[in-house]
Amino acid sequence: MDTKKKGCLVNVLLFVVGAIVGTVLTATAALALFWPTSTTTRTNEGTPNVYVKKRSSLLGSVEHEVWLGSTPDYGHRVPIPNGWGTTPEVDRQSDGVELRFENGGRIFVPESTYVGGR
Repeated sequence: MDTKKKGCLVNVLLFVVGAIVGTVLTATAALALFWPTSTTTRTNEGTPNVYVKKRSSLLGSVEHEVWLGSTPDYGHRVPIPNGWGTTPEVDRQSDGVELRFENGGRIFVPESTYVGGR
């Protein structure tokens, strides 16, 4: 398309369309790179069910977390510190759940945080 003979209005219109397309492509690329994916790697059934999940993105950040709840998609989220491993021993107590890790680390989650819903 020869824009030299079409005038200023066509040039402005092409600039606006190009800016919109560029913005949409940039936003789509950013979402694809930073949007985390979640995979359930371990399940321990009981009250509450304990799900260990791995969250990662295309840029390589990997985090592990424990979800306490009735389903893998709903519950109380507890992040696992780096270096603690991904296979906690679950100790259900009358007032909560204790997660014990191989390195000696422990996380206690009171019953009030995962009962009654969030």
